[in-house]
Amino acid sequence: MPTVLLVIFSAFLFIMPPDISWAAPLKTYVSEFSVAGTANKEELKATLQGLLASRLNSSQIKLVESPDKAELHLAGSYALFGKMFSIDVLIKNTLSGAISKVFEQGESQDDLIPAFGRLAQKVDQELAKTLTVAASPITVSSPAPAPAATPIAAPVAAYKVETAPAAPENSYLVKTANPGNPPGSWTSDQLSGVFRSLALGRTLPSGEREIFVAGEQTIRYLRKGTELIQVAELAMPVSAKILALDTADLDRDGTPELYVTIVDRKTVSSRVYQPSGTGLELIADNQPWLYRGAGTDFSNRTIFVQGLNSSGEYSNGVAELAKSGRQFETSKSRILPRPGHIFNSTRFNDATGAEKLVVIDGEGYLHVYAADNSELWKSSDKYGGSETFFNYETVAQLRAKGDRYSWNFLEQRITVLPGGNLIVPRNDAGTFSIGNNRSYNKHSLYGLQWSGSMLKEKWHTRLTPSYLADYAYDAATHEVVLLEVVQQAGLLGTGKTVVSINKLD
Repeated sequence: MPTVLLVIFSAFLFIMPPDISWAAPLKTYVSEFSVAGTANKEELKATLQGLLASRLNSSQIKLVESPDKAELHLAGSYALFGKMFSIDVLIKNTLSGAISKVFEQGESQDDLIPAFGRLAQKVDQELAKTLTVAASPITVSSPAPAPAATPIAAPVAAYKVETAPAAPENSYLVKTANPGNPPGSWTSDQLSGVFRSLALGRTLPSGEREIFVAGEQTIRYLRKGTELIQVAELAMPVSAKILALDTADLDRDGTPELYVTIVDRKTVSSRVYQPSGTGLELIADNQPWLYRGAGTDFSNRTIFVQGLNSSGEYSNGVAELAKSGRQFETSKSRILPRPGHIFNSTRFNDATGAEKLVVIDGEGYLHVYAADNSELWKSSDKYGGSETFFNYETVAQLRAKGDRYSWNFLEQRITVLPGGNLIVPRNDAGTFSIGNNRSYNKHSLYGLQWSGSMLKEKWHTRLTPSYLADYAYDAATHEVVLLEVVQQAGLLGTGKTVVSINKLD
C-alpha cells in the first residue's frame, strides 16, 4: 500500500502547476484572555477573546475550538492601569516551536475596539512571516497546457430565490449564484464611512428617489436618479449617537418628515427634519422618544415611539405619534410582551384579520404572540442580527452582571408586505460573534407567511457577502433598498458602504 501511495503522489507532482502554493490557513486556537485591574474579569475573558478572533485574517488562520487541534496558539492578556490599558498576545507555532509576542496600548476605554484592530494587524504580520516561509514555491515540470475551451456564459441569477427541494444527495456539483447584478438590480459606488440606518422619502417629479442614510454622527440626504447624488450632509454633536432613521407624513401634507433616533449620553434626544430643495430643515429637537415606522409607504406610515428609563431600559410599551404643526404628542399606548421593544417587533394581521405581534428575541429567534400577548409560536432558526447598539452606565448593572454598561442592540426591521407576508433579514456571523462583540459579513432576506400555527418560508434571497445594516421596502416598485457595509472601519480606513436596489417580483 505505501508503494501505491508513493506512485500516486509522484504522479500528482508531475501534473501539478508550477506556481502552486503549499501554504494553507493555520488551524488556530484563541484562548480566553487573562484579565487584571478591572472588576468584571470573568465576563471580559470571553469578550476579549472574541474581539481578537473576529479581527484576524481568515485567509491566514482557521479557528478551531480546542487547543489540541491547533497548529497555532494565541494567548492574550489585558491589564488596566487607571484609564490606560495594555493588550498583549503570545503567539506560539506548535509546528516550528517559534514564539513571538505583540502588544497594543490605549489611554481610555474609547480606544479599546480600535486597539484590537491594530493588534490584529500586528498578529497578521507575524503570521504572514510564517506563511511566507511555508508558501515557498516548488518548481516542477508540467505538461503543455491544453487549448482553452470557449467559456459559456451562465444565466443571470435572480435576486429572489424561491424555496425549492434540496439537491439529490449524490449530486457532486453545487452551483453558486452569479456575483453580478441580476436584471432590475442596481448598486451604488462605495460611500466612504460605515452607515447604519436608511429611510426612503418621495419620488420627485424628476423621477429621482429620496434616500436618507445615517452613520453614528452624520446624516446624508441623497437622491437616486441615473446616479446617486448627495444633496446635503448634517453632523451631530460629538456626544450624540444616531441609532435609526424613519420617514412618515404624519400631517399628510405630501412632504415626509425624517425621524432621527438619537441617544446623547444618558438622554434620548431625538430630532425631526423635513427635506427642502437644498437640504434638511430641523423642525423639532430634543424629543424624548425612540422612533420606529410601520408601513410600506411614508404617506400612510405610522410612527411608534418608546422611551428609556434612567437605567437605559425600555419603558413599558409603545405608543403612536401624532403631529400638529411642529408639535408632537402620543396616543394609543400598547404593552409589549417581555422580549419585545420598539426595535425588534412589529404587528401584522393573519388571514382571518386577527392581529398578531412578531418579535426577534436577543438570541435571534422569532416569536409570534396573539393580541393578548400570549405566545403562539417560537422559531427553531435564528434571524436578524445587528451591530448597532447603545449602552448605559449604571451601578445596578455593575452589581448584577459585573459590567457597568447595559448593552442594547437594535434588531433588523420586520416589514409587513401587502397581503400579510413578512420580510425578515438574516445576517450571518463572520469569523467570530459572541456576547457584545458582533461581526457579520453575509446576509439574506426571507419571506415568511403565518400559516395559522407557524411562520413558513415562502422565499429567500441569495446569500450576499456584506453586512446588511438596514433596508426599506418600496411598495410602489416592489423593490428593496439595502444599506450594505462592504468594508468595516479599521486602522487603515473609515469603512465602506453601498446602497443597492433589488426587485422582489
